[in-house]
Amino acid sequence: MNIILFEENTAPETIEKNTENLKIAELNLSDFNKRMDKDYDLICKFTNENPRFFLKQELRYPENTNTIASQINWLLMWNREKKDRGYLKIFFNDIQRDFEEINRYHSPYVQKNNLYYKLVENFKKKYTDYAPLGFLNEDDESYIKREIHEKFLKYLESL
Repeated sequence: MNIILFEENTAPETIEKNTENLKIAELNLSDFNKRMDKDYDLICKFTNENPRFFLKQELRYPENTNTIASQINWLLMWNREKKDRGYLKIFFNDIQRDFEEINRYHSPYVQKNNLYYKLVENFKKKYTDYAPLGFLNEDDESYIKREIHEKFLKYLESL
């Protein structure tokens, strides 16, 4: 559905001031829902006139950690504070954490099962040709896509 709902009594001026942030959130939510075949919506609450997003759907652990809402919150913070590509290290560390679940299966003592294949499939859907939308320049987008492919996806192709 890609809907962003606002907390009751949100001042229209606050929403208007955050048009760019809301566009970034909408683009990344839509992209995530399309890639992952989901139908999530977000609730937007403002703290000191800065947006903070939460999933409208009530998810249970472990799916409620590292959700698209928390990712969008991080992207908006990154957009406000980015100064150079150093911030990308944090971004790639988050992807690395997703990848570690898959990497645990790469031992002669661990048998690959349906969960492993599902993790690989979801990782590929989520990160193939992926870069955050709405605030990066073309060079940074290309760099991110290339790095994700070289650091993670290339490894999965060889399996």
